[in-house]
Amino acid sequence: MATQDAGSTGRLAEAARYALLRRLAPVIRHNMAGSMQPIAMVAGMLERRLQKPDTDPEALLKNVRDILALSKEAAASCVDLMSWFAPKDDPLVTVHAGIAQCLAMLATELSFKGFSIVNKTDQVDEELPLSAFRNPFTAAVVALTDAAGGPRTVLVEAEPSGGGLSIRISLKNTLAAASMTAGKPYRRIEWRDVEALAGESARLSHTEDKVALYFESAAGAPTEKSRQDLTTAGLV
Repeated sequence: MATQDAGSTGRLAEAARYALLRRLAPVIRHNMAGSMQPIAMVAGMLERRLQKPDTDPEALLKNVRDILALSKEAAASCVDLMSWFAPKDDPLVTVHAGIAQCLAMLATELSFKGFSIVNKTDQVDEELPLSAFRNPFTAAVVALTDAAGGPRTVLVEAEPSGGGLSIRISLKNTLAAASMTAGKPYRRIEWRDVEALAGESARLSHTEDKVALYFESAAGAPTEKSRQDLTTAGLV
């Protein structure tokens, strides 16, 4: 029975991750294409110079070297973007770096819907696995904004708590209107999706305009202080 429950939980998490990646796919595709654009520009310049009879060989050599350097950068960028779909490892990253990376992936869609983002985690140096940001955190931001009735400001904060780390996402009122009509997404991200992605790695609590994610330390389960923090935040 336990094996069946574990299998069901795993399938729910896999389905939630697929839905989240479908939401992120347009941005990933756009970023991949963008990493190739500088190569095409330099290649076009090189082609034009090759057609001139008096082209400086040093200028040609510089263009070739630029193409090689840009190709390496594009390859590294594409490998990193593909790791959203098929990660080879799960490195530890600082809270600010992990949150900033994920918010950058969501910024375009959220701006189309009139949302602005305020990331106040720049002073948080604690580390978590990258998957903690790319899965439950990213899904929580999408679920919260999907459920919002209109454009708001997304405020992200984090702090050490009870031997672990608390990340809070809240919606604040804003006067901004949606900049343009956003296309229909693959589907909304629901709170059950966030819960499936959080699994045993994080505690999740939410209201209509707030989310709290508590990530345990390596030492073990959430402490009483972490529960009090969630209660103080009005999320339990």
